[in-house]
Amino acid sequence: MRPHLRLANLVTSVSLLAGLLALLLVPTSLGLAAGLVLLSAALDGVDGALARRAGGDHTFGAQLDSLSDFLCFCVVPAYAVHTVSPDGAPWLGGVVGGVVVVAGAWRLSRFPLVQVQGAFVGLPTPAAGCLLLVLLLWSPPAVALLAAVALSALMVSSLRFPTVLAAARARPGRPQLRRPLRRTARVLERARRHRARPGRGRQDTRRRAGQVLGSLRRRPGLGDRS
Repeated sequence: MRPHLRLANLVTSVSLLAGLLALLLVPTSLGLAAGLVLLSAALDGVDGALARRAGGDHTFGAQLDSLSDFLCFCVVPAYAVHTVSPDGAPWLGGVVGGVVVVAGAWRLSRFPLVQVQGAFVGLPTPAAGCLLLVLLLWSPPAVALLAAVALSALMVSSLRFPTVLAAARARPGRPQLRRPLRRTARVLERARRHRARPGRGRQDTRRRAGQVLGSLRRRPGLGDRS
C-alpha cells in the first residue's frame, strides 16, 4: 500500500470520512450533514487537481474517488430522501432513495467508459447530491422527491454538462472576435509605426515608382516609341 500513499488519495480518504459522518448525522442534523457533503464536494475537486499535478498512475485513486463519490453524493442524499417521506406514504421516500442510489451507481460506473473532452456525459454525482440536499433543506418534501427523480434521470442521461474549466474558458463571442481583433491590432500597430517615421511613405512611393519606370525602360522597343 505504500505506493498509494499520496496526498491526493489522503484527501479523498478525508472526503470519504466526511461522507460517513454525514450519513450518521442525517436523522438528527440534516443541515450539518449537508455541510459535510458540500465539504466532500470541495475535497473532490482538490484531490483531482493534486492527482493531475503529481502525474503517474491514477488507477487506485480513481477507484477510491469513485467509492467516495458513491457514499457522499449517492448514499447520503438517498438516506436523506428516505427521512423526509410524506406521512401518508412512508414507503415513497425509500423508493425514491433507491432510485437515487441506482442512478448514481450507474453514473459512476459509466464515467470511466465514456470520456468527452471538456464535458461530462450525464449530470455529475457531486452536483446532483449537493443540489438534492439543499432542496431537502429548503423545499417541501413533495418538491424534493420530484427533484430527486429528475436529478436521477439527469445523472443517467446522455446530456453533456461542461466541466468547470471549460465553462470558465468559454466566453460568449470570444472565439468569433478573436481573429478580427488581432488583425485590427496588427494593422493599427503598422500604421502607428508608419506614422512614427516621417517621409518614409513618400520615399517608399518614389522608390516603387522608380522601379516600375526602370523595368519599362529595360523592355525592348519601349524606349523608341514617340
